[in-house]
Amino acid sequence: MSPPLADSDNVSRMYDETRPPPPLGYPDKTRRNWAMIAHLCGLAFLTVPLGNVVGPLLIWQIKREELGEFVASNAREALNFQFTFVVVIAFFASMNILPAVGGIGTFSLLMIGAVSLANVYFCCIAAIEVNKGEVYRYPYALRPF
Repeated sequence: MSPPLADSDNVSRMYDETRPPPPLGYPDKTRRNWAMIAHLCGLAFLTVPLGNVVGPLLIWQIKREELGEFVASNAREALNFQFTFVVVIAFFASMNILPAVGGIGTFSLLMIGAVSLANVYFCCIAAIEVNKGEVYRYPYALRPF
């Protein structure tokens, strides 16, 4: 006769006991999730004007003392990158206001599209890296904050 099946609590308890503890200084799931949300707030530009700046700013200001340096540094890095993104988009949008000089309007619209795609790409990469427990540094960002 086979032994009785363990209930799900016993199985999960056994699994947790055999799993090694995370390395010292490794952020817990709550901290990683908040840091990941700070980076993913950068995608808010697709629906909410300047939501990509407001989201990381709120997380940085509200959660930095409660959740520590990991969340604060990631939210600050996301804020800096989104600030850079807004400055670049504003520059290319202002080129559309200029009189039509040899197709500069078409160039600026193409650049706005390319920069927007790069923003989506870097936000997703940052969220993946932060979920692994690393502090992500964007390659192209002004860092005023």
